[in-house]
Amino acid sequence: MDTEESNELVYHYTSLDAFISIVNSRTFRFGDARAMNDYTEIDHNINLLLNLEKQKPELMKKLNISNEGFNKGIKNIKFFKKHIENHYIHIMSFSKNPDSLSQWRGYADNGTGICFSINLSALRHCLNNTYRIAGNCVYKQGELNTEAQNLLKLASTFDSDQFEFEARSNFLDNFIAFITTGKNEAFIDEAEVRLVSFVEKLPPPQDVKFINSNGFIKSYLEVSFRINIIDTIILGPCCKFAANDPVFNDMLDNLFFNKKLYELGVDTNPYKPKVLSSKATFR
Repeated sequence: MDTEESNELVYHYTSLDAFISIVNSRTFRFGDARAMNDYTEIDHNINLLLNLEKQKPELMKKLNISNEGFNKGIKNIKFFKKHIENHYIHIMSFSKNPDSLSQWRGYADNGTGICFSINLSALRHCLNNTYRIAGNCVYKQGELNTEAQNLLKLASTFDSDQFEFEARSNFLDNFIAFITTGKNEAFIDEAEVRLVSFVEKLPPPQDVKFINSNGFIKSYLEVSFRINIIDTIILGPCCKFAANDPVFNDMLDNLFFNKKLYELGVDTNPYKPKVLSSKATFR
């Protein structure tokens, strides 16, 4: 999976209310990885790794792993499965698609909301080292199987119960990336890109918060960002105003202007993103 930094723009679809809240607060919300729209994905991906043990003879030959190395790899996978249970994993989701009808319907108030683009590398520079993974989601089962096998091979190269910090850290990054970016193929049109946070539960991190969501308790993180990483705003196909609407533009002038920074002489050139309209035709 691709976890390299890039200068590509990625897109976040949301309601108008949520967009106003995001820009007002200058924060993104990272949601609980085990409470995503596909609630099975984390467990499915972990089970995909654990089930490799049943293919031992075939995989030893295919991956050129010794019996000892294979057993070590499975042991490490089980070790890190247990390890992540003592951590919070949170995700912020974006899409590679700037004008996706399914995204408008599913995440932007059935087309009445907006999506906005950001520079992924610029966003990563706003984050501390607990937000160390950015990955493109993988949807095809064949690709997931290949990545699972590659992870097993990597796991066969070190001992989890010995102090091999660099090897353990490298495997942990790859392990978390795999379990959080493997998705059901039914979601393939979302072309999702994810940022992932990994925070130890004890001692309780003060920046982890909780909400009631339809009777379920979910954890989340709020992460600050620089306002000028928002490049473009795209109005949904069912949006009730146009890009040149004067009240909407007054709102943007207000949202993207920081009076305190202006008065301090820090932000003397107020920023405002470009505004476009969706080309989708549905109502």
